[in-house]
Amino acid sequence: MNTISCILLLAIGLLAVDAFQSPTSSRGISSRQIGWSFPAVPITKSDAEWREELSPDAYRVLRQDGTEPANTSPLNDVKDDGVFVCAGCNSPLYQTSTKFESGSGWPSFYAPIDGDAVDLTVDYKLVIPRTEVRCAKCGGHLGHVFDDGPQPTGKRYCMNGVAMNFFAEGEDLELSKEVLDRTNNSDGAVKVKEPLAAVLPAIGIDVFVGGLFIDTFIKQASNGIDGLFDYLPLAFGALYSFNAIRKIAGLLSNGD
Repeated sequence: MNTISCILLLAIGLLAVDAFQSPTSSRGISSRQIGWSFPAVPITKSDAEWREELSPDAYRVLRQDGTEPANTSPLNDVKDDGVFVCAGCNSPLYQTSTKFESGSGWPSFYAPIDGDAVDLTVDYKLVIPRTEVRCAKCGGHLGHVFDDGPQPTGKRYCMNGVAMNFFAEGEDLELSKEVLDRTNNSDGAVKVKEPLAAVLPAIGIDVFVGGLFIDTFIKQASNGIDGLFDYLPLAFGALYSFNAIRKIAGLLSNGD
C-alpha cells in the first residue's frame, strides 16, 4: 500500500470516528460538542449592543475576529496571581499560573481554567486551517491555539490582550470563588479536544513525509546497508510517524 492510500484510509477513519463522537455545526466542530456541559446560559446580544458596550478595539477583535498588533497589550507583563476574563462577558478564561512568556507578542497560556471556558472551532482565513479559540459564554473571538507550548499540555493559547481583562487574586471575591469551584478537580493541565478539520491536515503531512522517508530507506536497504548514515531516513520516518500517532491518540482521547 503506497503513502497516498495510507493517507486516504487514515482520513476516512478519523472522519468516521469524529462523526460518531460529535455532531457538526455551521461553524465547524467545536469543543462543546463533545459532551461538556456549560455551567451558564450563553450570552447573545445584537451587534448594536456589542458596539455600544465594547471599545472599538475590543469590538474589532471579539466580534469581527480581528487581531491586535503584537507587543501592544499590557496583559503581556502581568505576573500577579489572578484570573483573565473575557472582556465581553467577564467569563473566567485563564489563570496566571498557566501563563508563560512565548515571545510571540501576545498573552499566552498553556491551558484554560477548565473545559467549559473556551470553545474551539476552525477558521480558514489563512487558507491553512487553524484552531480558533472563542469564549464559550459569549462566542467572542479570543485568538488561536498552537502545538508549540510548554508541558504539561504542549499547547500555546495565543490570546488577544484587548479581548480580556485581568482581576488580581482577591480583587473580586465572587469571581475568585467561581474560579476555585471550577478548578477544584483540575491539576491545571486541562486539555481541550481540537476540531478534526484543524488536526487532520497536520496528521496527513506527518504520514506523507514519514512515508517518503521510510520508502527511501526500504529502497536503500534493498541495495544493501553500508553504514549508520543509511539509517537516517528510517529514523526520520519513525519520528514523523510517532508525531502522527501522538496526534491521533489525542483525537481518540476526547481531550481527557
